[in-house]
Amino acid sequence: MSASSTVVRRTDLGGIAEFESLRCGAGVISAAKDGFQELSAAPFDLTGGASTRLELTLSSLVVHDSVEVHATAPSLEQTSSSQAQELRAEDVKNLPLRPVTVTDALPLVPGVLRVPDGEIQIDGAGEHRSAFVVNRADVTDPATGRFGQTIPIDSVETADVLSTPFLAEFGHFTSGVVAVQTRRGGESWHAELNDPLPEFRFRSWHMRGLRDVTPRILSSGPVIKDRLYLSSAIQYSMHKVPERTLPFPFNESKQESINSLTQFDYIVSAKQVVTGTFHFSPQHVNFVNPEYFNPQAVTPSSAQHNYVATLGDRLGVGGGTLDSTLSIQRFDAMVGSQGGADMILTPIGNRGDYFSTQTREAGRMQWLEMWSPGQLLLGKTGAGTHFLKFGTSVTELSNSGQLTERPIEMRDTAGLLLRRIAFTGGSPYDVSDNEVAVFAQDQWALTPKLAVDLGGRIERQNIAGSVRLAPRTGVSWTPFSGGRTVFRAGYGIFYDRVPLGVYAFRSNPHRVVTDYARDGSILGDPLNLTNVLGAGSGSWLAPARHRSGNFTPRSDAWNMQVEQRVMPFFRVRANYTSSHSAGLVTLEPQAVEASSLMLMGGGRSAYRQFSITGRLEGRKGQQLFLAYTRSRAQGTLNEFSSYLGNFPLPLIRRNVFSNLRGDVPNRFLAWGTVSLPGDLQLLPILEYRTGFPYAVVDALGDYVGTPNSDRTRFPNYLAADARILKDIKVNAKYTLRFSVSGFNLTNHFNALSVHSNVADPYYGTFFGNYHLRYRADFDVLF
Repeated sequence: MSASSTVVRRTDLGGIAEFESLRCGAGVISAAKDGFQELSAAPFDLTGGASTRLELTLSSLVVHDSVEVHATAPSLEQTSSSQAQELRAEDVKNLPLRPVTVTDALPLVPGVLRVPDGEIQIDGAGEHRSAFVVNRADVTDPATGRFGQTIPIDSVETADVLSTPFLAEFGHFTSGVVAVQTRRGGESWHAELNDPLPEFRFRSWHMRGLRDVTPRILSSGPVIKDRLYLSSAIQYSMHKVPERTLPFPFNESKQESINSLTQFDYIVSAKQVVTGTFHFSPQHVNFVNPEYFNPQAVTPSSAQHNYVATLGDRLGVGGGTLDSTLSIQRFDAMVGSQGGADMILTPIGNRGDYFSTQTREAGRMQWLEMWSPGQLLLGKTGAGTHFLKFGTSVTELSNSGQLTERPIEMRDTAGLLLRRIAFTGGSPYDVSDNEVAVFAQDQWALTPKLAVDLGGRIERQNIAGSVRLAPRTGVSWTPFSGGRTVFRAGYGIFYDRVPLGVYAFRSNPHRVVTDYARDGSILGDPLNLTNVLGAGSGSWLAPARHRSGNFTPRSDAWNMQVEQRVMPFFRVRANYTSSHSAGLVTLEPQAVEASSLMLMGGGRSAYRQFSITGRLEGRKGQQLFLAYTRSRAQGTLNEFSSYLGNFPLPLIRRNVFSNLRGDVPNRFLAWGTVSLPGDLQLLPILEYRTGFPYAVVDALGDYVGTPNSDRTRFPNYLAADARILKDIKVNAKYTLRFSVSGFNLTNHFNALSVHSNVADPYYGTFFGNYHLRYRADFDVLF
């Protein structure tokens, strides 16, 4: 932008760019984005106190961005009450942890954690309660609701994490949304070869084979100038992930995968662009999550093949945009064990082989239509500006397969048999479902300082037999001149999809539980526990027929936020969120009353979070992100995901309302990029948080006291990592990147496990730790 030398690097979610401290007089605005045709010389003439509205159209995609220019224009986004925590690939992919997928990068966001078994927790809840969308298409596993292997980080333009998205276009979640926009090819060819060399394992100064092989190739550019663009990211990964609670060389999880996303963008005309993507991600893991109490022989193995093909069309019609998306997806999985022996559980560690094996094939076909008529002025002049959006989606889902299970024995420390769990029955299953959703939303800018979000969403999941109405509203307000302060607040009701694995529960094998006395005799009669699908509970906004399986997981959440731009390069945001969920699907042991294991829809949870974040942005891409989070996550512990996922737990305990396993009351997080002399770059990550809670159990695996209480937590966690890199330009085409990373630089003791069984002689002892270590990397950019 000329005349004031003001630069806005990006717009907000609504496509609004805001400028501050503009001088009066004539000027021009230009807009550009990699891969788009640049638009320049949109003139304006600004007089003191006047307001000028300019609409810019990037002609290759017909994106209508409304730009408001004021003599004292606000500098913060105020068009939406739903503010995301944004991760940009260029900001995070070079950090010490070297994230290779979107999931790897998510713990850089406040409120997002990775628990010890590797699952992502958003706002204290598991993946199955969050939505994951790529280019508007839902890509969660229809059988489990989990994320699976997400797309390569090199293919990502932005990844937004929304804990309270009050915009009605988002659905199928009760916790949070991860919305990813992939990167299109640019106007010139660009390629990267990252991590081309294998990483060797050294122990006691001797090389002990390979540890990792993780080459990543990115290529993008124009296939046909100004017409057809290509972007392709391919990753091969062979990891031998060590577990410090087990002795070498029997402490590794061996993981091999290919992760590839290819995207074509074809510009049909100045008003239409067609985008096609194909995500291919086979993965094999031998020895899934080995640890002290479950050594390699006891762990399962798994193989998964995910395929996602998406075709999108963006068409400019009049002053608006029509987005059409068709997505076809396939999720195949196979879980096996290391042998055919019974699984033996003891207080000091488990033996035998993993008890559960399964094969399944799940699929989704989704069609979405979204219409945005653009900026509208409805009613009398001065009644404000409306940004309307309407949409609908139709989805077909399927899930077929079979689960088999072998006996489980529970023995004490002396080897005496206490309990035996056998399995009978079980049959193949084939479950299908269809869903329909319709939404409408209005981002209503009443004045340049006040905007309101109004919207609603109607969903129907046929297999659950319920229609769900989800109203949402929010407000953003800039009370002071200069626009440096913005207040936001919102309230919404959200509904989650019930994964199809829940409706396959009745086809799973039934449990027969037999208890034994110390002399080997049987205590009482064996319990034959059948699998029963119970009833859920609806609400006045989601009426449902009273029958088995009519589950309606839902949550209501509200949010208050204040954002302050302290300086042009530094902004601070304080946020408070409260969410209450009900109707969650839980597994209830009903042995005494009905001799059954029953899936019920009566689970509940509560989450509260206060966070304060700050972001400093400097020249040459320098930045520093700081966050403190105070939170509390509580709920019923027996959610279905622990027993009906890829790796079900062997024991089913009583259902308890307590701290959830992702409950971390205090967390401080900092990361960024700092330029050093000699063209060096420093990329630090610092995290300090409360330890995860754990449950104390007895020799039969039953809870002792309250599980996951504040009295039973791991020690506080501290990790300081850093990476230093330097780019050396060989010639005009090739650049070599050398780097050295250090992990746990303070050598803090971060316990990996605890002896939590009261019958264990080492009860209460924490152990396992990753000491200070270093890694060297080499990349080629061209």
